[in-house]
Amino acid sequence: MKPLIKSFRDFVVQENLFSQEDKLLLAASGGLDSTVLAHLLRAEGYDFAIAHMNFQLRGEASEGDAAFVAELARTLGAKYFSKAVDVKSQAMPGESTQMTARRLRYDWFERLLSDHNYDYLLTGHHANDNLETFLINLLRGTGLRGLAGVAPRRASFCHPLLEITRSSLEEFARASGITWREDASNDTDDYLRNRVRHKITPLLRQDFAYPAARWAATAENLRSDLFLRDYGLRALTDEFVLNAADGSTILQRSKIESPAIFKALLYELGKQHNFSAEQIRQMSTVKGNRQFASSSHRAYVSEQHIRFACRPDNDDAPLPELTVQALPFTTELGIAPSLTIAAASRPELLAQPNTLFLAPAPLPLHLRPRRKGDRLQPLGLGGKSKKVKDYLIDQKVPIWQRDKIYLLVDPNDDIMAITGHCITEPYKVLPEHDTVIRISWA
Repeated sequence: MKPLIKSFRDFVVQENLFSQEDKLLLAASGGLDSTVLAHLLRAEGYDFAIAHMNFQLRGEASEGDAAFVAELARTLGAKYFSKAVDVKSQAMPGESTQMTARRLRYDWFERLLSDHNYDYLLTGHHANDNLETFLINLLRGTGLRGLAGVAPRRASFCHPLLEITRSSLEEFARASGITWREDASNDTDDYLRNRVRHKITPLLRQDFAYPAARWAATAENLRSDLFLRDYGLRALTDEFVLNAADGSTILQRSKIESPAIFKALLYELGKQHNFSAEQIRQMSTVKGNRQFASSSHRAYVSEQHIRFACRPDNDDAPLPELTVQALPFTTELGIAPSLTIAAASRPELLAQPNTLFLAPAPLPLHLRPRRKGDRLQPLGLGGKSKKVKDYLIDQKVPIWQRDKIYLLVDPNDDIMAITGHCITEPYKVLPEHDTVIRISWA
């Protein structure tokens, strides 16, 4: 018993997980690991409460788990929180039962931490769990963070049993007269973790003499490597990543000479902005300009940089077409914060900042986004026509802006100007024009 208690105590100090002054919340299922952890917390004199979520997926067994954890809390003198949920009715599209249960569980835990001023949430993940997590991540494909397995602490979530094996927990429980609940679903091979637990880890232990305890030492080494990697990554981020005034994050790929550094930074930024591994791979190899979308962000890829920006609620909605029935006319849609079209006297100087001057035209005029195949005759090309798309590419207009730029067209849908960029040859201002159309933007 003493070695396990000492291992627990030493790991808490070594990883600086929590202290006697902290208020702790223990997530308890009634299984071996969380039950032993509850007894360890009481033996060490910590201030803790117990929380249990009943997913109601196993009928009487689920009710039995809830009753067991409630009695455990009463026996140890710990405050008890419980909640029953209907997992299947709260699943999101494409979400498995396990994913839904995890989301509901951790959302509730975070509310408890906040509402009751607990400092940390504790779970009973142990060395065997961590080895299984490593193997699962390896099978799915991962980086150093995934290979390192479960972190001892991440934000307010702590895992103080990571260096203790399940066999040690069982030995401690039996010697201490501690009982626990067994989940029958753990005996099936319905889930990947169970298949790893029943087929791979026994093979490692029996045929290769590789116990979970040895993996705990490897995991510690990997966490040290990860710390050094993250330290270097922060320095590289300071050098090659910009935080723009509009809230977007820009990876300056043209400044990075090392492909390895570029891929490392791209992987970290891509994961931070919820892009899949395949999307990130495509971002690193695609030629030209491309857009990618995650659940929360868009990535705008060019040869010079990759820009990550939040997706607004109407991100996928095209620009509406606007009719200019009278002048002046102002809109805040599109790229410019404010775009104004007005009649004005012909100025002496046509080249002015944030302003275009056009020949007069009959109303109504129209503002619309570009369409496939749109062509125009940019002023200065001697009447030659060009695709709007090609013009914007030549002007190095970022791909994420091109569909947010309005074209001004006349009643015949002939393009008069690309607002914010150029006017067309047919609508250039001539000496005989006393009154002109002025487009200005802020």
